[in-house]
Amino acid sequence: MNKESYFQVHVGQRSDFLKILSKASYLNCGPLRSFFNERLKAGQSCFVIDFQDCKSIDSTFLGILVGLALKIKKSDHSGSLTLLNLRGRNLETVENLGIHKIAVVSSEVCTDSSHLEALTSKRINGVASSKIIYQAHKALMNLNEKNLKSFSDVVSYLEQNQLGSEKPL
Repeated sequence: MNKESYFQVHVGQRSDFLKILSKASYLNCGPLRSFFNERLKAGQSCFVIDFQDCKSIDSTFLGILVGLALKIKKSDHSGSLTLLNLRGRNLETVENLGIHKIAVVSSEVCTDSSHLEALTSKRINGVASSKIIYQAHKALMNLNEKNLKSFSDVVSYLEQNQLGSEKPL
């Protein structure tokens, strides 16, 4: 396994499957966001994400999932976002943020991972990374009132510190 690979994917006809290999955070989720956007443009509207080997998740990663779920709901295709094997703190966080209301949470187990390929990491400069963090937290804020209060400081900070630069968010 590539040391820089934090995710493995299988692109399917009916759905795409993604397995988180360790941690899912702002440090490694740029390629994941690009993958989701490319697959949505290609017409895919069903995604299954396996958290079996996931040690931790952060709000940027979860915001990307919220953005994906909302894009699926807005699309003309009937689609879904299914989150498998969420346990402990990861499940708690998903429920506390209200993500379980826009995604299917399942304990179904996927045992055949032979078709998975590493989702390769691309180096992301600070501006692009800030943009991903901003958009992810904005999606979380828009999900419900509780999240609006929780993440407004992060979004305000990013707006104040990044929008004045040459490349706005």
